[in-house]
Amino acid sequence: MDFTILNLINMMLSANTSYFEGVSDHIISQMQNISRINEGAKNGVEYYKVVARIDGRTSECCKSMNGRIIPASHLEAQSQAIQNAKNIAQKKAAAIWRNGAFYGKILPKDFGLPPYHFRCRTEVVPVWIDEEVVDGVAMKNTSPLNQDEVIKHIDKTGVERVWKKDNTHIQKKHGTNPKDVIKALNSINTVAKNANNNYINAFSDNGYFIVFNGDEIVTCFKPNESKKKSFDYFKDASEYDKKEVIKWKIANLL
Repeated sequence: MDFTILNLINMMLSANTSYFEGVSDHIISQMQNISRINEGAKNGVEYYKVVARIDGRTSECCKSMNGRIIPASHLEAQSQAIQNAKNIAQKKAAAIWRNGAFYGKILPKDFGLPPYHFRCRTEVVPVWIDEEVVDGVAMKNTSPLNQDEVIKHIDKTGVERVWKKDNTHIQKKHGTNPKDVIKALNSINTVAKNANNNYINAFSDNGYFIVFNGDEIVTCFKPNESKKKSFDYFKDASEYDKKEVIKWKIANLL
């Protein structure tokens, strides 16, 4: 047999093997997450947190979902829809695959339970939401602050955001203190993809421009004392045509 043809056959066999391994991994991942949801329902779990593996292979979708807090009721309903599916079409309809990032606050009923796409490594874990006050700053989170964290707080979109201590420019360069950041996180009204990278931009009711790298806070500052000019700054720095409105106020247009 011609050597080129033999190589082609081997490549095709290898590709098919890789594909079916991926399908198998997908099914196993989905069943593991469903099992976790079913077990959580028996134990009164009220919330789950999306945990993505962050590295060079992390998809845009998983990066945007990392740290998101999802009510158990949402995932239980989706889990039941998957388990009650009578055929492949119904199963796919109950758990859609998503290529791009998700910025919104309200999850569609067919999205939230991993896996989110082919070879997805993301999972959900049960969490309990509590409040803590550190140096007069009130935060709502799923675990107390670690030693390397300034802020860990669930924002308006439902994602637990983290400000790491080694990120000193937020306060040193912009003069933004933790209380300002919490107020901004609590009043996010619009979110969009950063125009220059895979970061996520947000704008708050109190005029702050925030940048996230997944669940991590990259920066937070007021571009201008004029809320209108600050909002224009957000628009210019974002892919604004793909924005997600979390909560709109006419003040943004004034």
